[in-house]
Amino acid sequence: MLPRHPAIAISFAIAVLAAASAMAPGPAPVLSLRDTGRPNIILIVTDDMRADSLEAMPYVQTLLGGHGVTFSNAFVTTAFCCPSRASILTGQYSRNHGVLSGVAPDGGAAAFDDTSTLATWLQDGGYTTAMVGKYLNDYPAIGRTYVPPGWDEFDAIASDPAARYYNYLLNENGHLTHHGIAPSDYSTTVLTRLASSFVERTYSPFFLYFAPIAPHEPAVPAPGPPEELRPQVEISESASFDEADVTDKPWGDQVEPLSAARAAQYRGLQTSMPESLSAVDEAIRRLVATVGARGGLDNTIIIFTSDNGFLWGEHRLRGKIWAYEESIRVPLVVRMPDEAGAQTDDHLALNIDLASTIAELAGVGTGLPQDGVSLVPLLRGQASSTWRDSFVVEYLGSQKYAGTPPPFEAIRTERYLYVRYLNGWRELYDLRSDPFELDNIAGSSPDLQAGLDERLDGLLAD
Repeated sequence: MLPRHPAIAISFAIAVLAAASAMAPGPAPVLSLRDTGRPNIILIVTDDMRADSLEAMPYVQTLLGGHGVTFSNAFVTTAFCCPSRASILTGQYSRNHGVLSGVAPDGGAAAFDDTSTLATWLQDGGYTTAMVGKYLNDYPAIGRTYVPPGWDEFDAIASDPAARYYNYLLNENGHLTHHGIAPSDYSTTVLTRLASSFVERTYSPFFLYFAPIAPHEPAVPAPGPPEELRPQVEISESASFDEADVTDKPWGDQVEPLSAARAAQYRGLQTSMPESLSAVDEAIRRLVATVGARGGLDNTIIIFTSDNGFLWGEHRLRGKIWAYEESIRVPLVVRMPDEAGAQTDDHLALNIDLASTIAELAGVGTGLPQDGVSLVPLLRGQASSTWRDSFVVEYLGSQKYAGTPPPFEAIRTERYLYVRYLNGWRELYDLRSDPFELDNIAGSSPDLQAGLDERLDGLLAD
C-alpha cells in the first residue's frame, strides 16, 4: 500500500532507503535468535490510532506489511483503551473479561483479573515475556510498582494520565524512574530503547508487548526540526466531517455544528496525531533491525495494531467509544517469518482474535474461554468459507464522558452497522451505499432491522 499524499510519498522513499541501510549485513551477533522450533513474537499496540493513519508509517508498510499480511478489515469490539487492551490480553469481549470502562468501579486496571492472560500462558509455556509502555488505564490505582503475573520484564508507564510524552514515571521491574523534559526523555524514545534492549539480550523464544502512547492526545511529535521544517503528515478529511445534517441521529439535537475554532482544532488532530507516529515508525525500524542483526527474522512474528480508532470531527464528534467506522476500525499488520511478500486479507479480523492467534503461533494453550478465533489460517493463506461475517461492538461502562455515547450493543456485519443503545436509541447504516454513515435508516427498514436484532441476540447468546 503506497501513501497517497506527496509529503508522505517523499518520507516513504526516504524510509525505504534508510531501512535498506539499517538492515545491511553487519558483524556476526553475539547472541543468536535462530529457529528454536517456536517463534519469537512481538506485539505492538499504539494508542488511539485510526486505520487510515497507517499511511503515515512507511516502515510498518514496508518492513512489516511488505513481508506479511495487512488486514484491510480489522476492528476492535470496544473502542476504548482499557476494555480493548484487556480484550487483547484475554481474547474476550468486554462483557466477559469485566473491564467495561477506563476507571473504577467497572473499569481500569483494578477491574482486570490478571491471573490468567496471554502473558501467563506464554510464560508458563516457556517464553520469556516483556511488557514495555502503557499497560492498562488507571494502572497506578493498583500500585505504581506492581508487576502483574506473567511478565519477566515489566516497564510500564506509571503516571496518571499515562499519555505524557515528557515528565512521567516508569515502573521498571518494580522500581520507579522519573523522566523529565529533555529531548532524550521523549516517551517513545525511552520505550523504544527499553524494548530494543530486551530483544538484544533475550534468548528465544520471547514475547514482547510494546505499547507506546502515540498518537494519543496531546500527540506531541518527537524532538527534531522546527515545526515549519517538518514534512506535513495529514490524512484526507472524511465526507462526514462536521456533518451538515444530524437530525436523523438519535443524539443529533445534542450536538451543534462545529465552530470555526473547534473545526480548526479537529483538523489539527488530522496532522498532529499521524506526526506523533513517526517515532513509533522509527521504533519498528529499530526493532526489525535488532532482530535482523541477531539472525532472527526467519523466526520472529511481528504484529502491529491499535487499541481503538479516533473521531476527528466526523459527525461533529471527537474521540472514541462510538460504533462508527473511524472509532472501531484499526490497523492490523502481521510480519511473518517467510518471504512470501506482501499480502492483503479482507476477512473481518478483531482485537479479540489476537490472544488465540499468538497462543497458537507459540504452541501454548489459552487459559480462558475465547470469544475470538485464531487468525493463523488467514496468515498462512488458507481461505475459510466458515469465517465470521459479523461481530459484536459494545460499550457497557457506567461512566459517561463528555461527547461519548450511552451504553450500547451493536452488530457490525460485512454490510451493515446496527446499534442498540440501552436507553432505546437505534442507528442503522447500509455501509455499501452509505460508507460515511450519513443516513440513519433505523425505523424505515423494519424487516432488515428485525433480522439484525435477531442476529445480534444470537451473537450475544454465543
